[in-house]
Amino acid sequence: MSLRGVRSLHPVVMLIYYVVIVIGFMLSQHPVFLAVGVGFLVVFHFLIDRGQQLKNWIGMLITLTVFILILTPIFNRRGNHILFYLFGNQVMLEAVMQGIILALSLLGIMLTFISLNQIITQERFLYLFARLSPQWALLSMLSVRFVPLLKKRLKEIEEVQKVRGFSITQGSMKARAKHGMLFLQTLLTGSLEQSIQTADSMSARGYGQRKRTHYQSFTMTIKDWIALVFILLTGAFMIFGWWLGDSVLSLLPVLETSQLEQREWLFLINWALLLAFPLWIEGKELAKWKYYLRKI
Repeated sequence: MSLRGVRSLHPVVMLIYYVVIVIGFMLSQHPVFLAVGVGFLVVFHFLIDRGQQLKNWIGMLITLTVFILILTPIFNRRGNHILFYLFGNQVMLEAVMQGIILALSLLGIMLTFISLNQIITQERFLYLFARLSPQWALLSMLSVRFVPLLKKRLKEIEEVQKVRGFSITQGSMKARAKHGMLFLQTLLTGSLEQSIQTADSMSARGYGQRKRTHYQSFTMTIKDWIALVFILLTGAFMIFGWWLGDSVLSLLPVLETSQLEQREWLFLINWALLLAFPLWIEGKELAKWKYYLRKI
């Protein structure tokens, strides 16, 4: 994992970048644009941590994608091009294309937020939002943190209770349900107790009572300003392409061809450059690190 790269950029710059990327996935309703975006994000995940965080979400991402691809053509019967009949119902080409667009759009947004969780650390998150609303910033950070934390604690409780002979995978349905409720009771009791201790500790330290200081100082450098200008320019050009309709595939009343034509290529290149921004920074740092190791 790179210790520099995009992590060395100012938190405001990276936050704006992720906001622009999410807007791009919401506006660019074209399968080619969305597929390029998903591809770049997958490569980015492998650059920052070799895809370790992505592996934890891959099951849910695949399930959700398949779910959308199957259900959209079943429930959406609008269109002019019939592909085949399923249980006597028409499956339209337009509905299939809409399912692909929805699946890629949602997949891209989720990949973006998974990456954001790795780049925008707790210290950076508090730096960005604690001045505006300390309580909201803390609550948001703890909410995101509690999902993997509760999962880890539940696994620990299950391993301890197995020693005592309690299991949720063996025995009758009634016994497994009883053991499961016991696990949840232990989990919630321990979590609430630790939450009270955390609240008392933060109250004793005066959190939210005066202007917050930061352990890590962030200052805008020339590199940050250049990156910010690049993000804003490419983001504005991306929105201009959406306004012209060049990054949107028309499905109704006439199905537009998915092949890119004329200026659509220009907006695709702009979208690719925006997505490749963190890849270029991470790749450059990785190349420098490998070159340094070879010299040693």
